[in-house]
Amino acid sequence: MHGVQAREWRRYGFGGPPQPWEHDAQRDLDRLATSYYLEVLEQHRRAMESTEDDEAVHRIEEMFATATRHKHEIDFTLRHWATPVERARLEDRLGQLMRISRRLRAFVDASGGEDDPNPPDEAAAVA
Repeated sequence: MHGVQAREWRRYGFGGPPQPWEHDAQRDLDRLATSYYLEVLEQHRRAMESTEDDEAVHRIEEMFATATRHKHEIDFTLRHWATPVERARLEDRLGQLMRISRRLRAFVDASGGEDDPNPPDEAAAVA
């Protein structure tokens, strides 16, 4: 078995060349990402119905756009073999989807009082 040559490092960056996904890993990651995204879709709809504040609507739409972008990136990455860097980015995007769904759910649950979709404990975690 040969090691990664210098030209391959330049071609693929640090982390090496793309490698195939483990058995059923693509399906499991896709199911997880889809379930988070469906939660985001539902919470987005409920949040938009529960508020009329322009600033809150803007933040909700921004979170929804970010979640959509992350879901598309996850779907694209799962289509082909991935480098270790792409796999790490996919895990990060999956975590972002989870945090966005939590933030939207917290907004919907708290919409009776305070209209703040940025709870203080998770506001710094999502960038």
